[in-house]
Amino acid sequence: WANPDITSKNFPRKQTGTADIEVELILYFNRAISTGEALSEISKMGYRPADLHELLAFGEKYSKTQGQFPIMAFGSIWQDRFGRRCVPCISLDGSESLLGLSWVEDGWNEVCRFAAVR
Repeated sequence: WANPDITSKNFPRKQTGTADIEVELILYFNRAISTGEALSEISKMGYRPADLHELLAFGEKYSKTQGQFPIMAFGSIWQDRFGRRCVPCISLDGSESLLGLSWVEDGWNEVCRFAAVR
């Protein structure tokens, strides 16, 4: 299942062609964390947030990983028609893969992981 707002219009590709990159998961911070705090910590670790396309490539390569916890892609932030900022996330519901959107303002609990690129 994919959120119908995840389209090429709302999440345009910033780059063309192909590249070999390694998307890694930033593990939980052992506590609930705001988006600003998570972005700051990711940057301090020498990473940048993965975008939607990198998240999808990660999910395809490591399909079982997304069943363990939701994985966010802060490199692609979209504002919906109500003014809420959202980021793509992948997870599983039973055996079904989900590509959803999560509100940035809500913050993140300790089970969330963050896709990042060094």
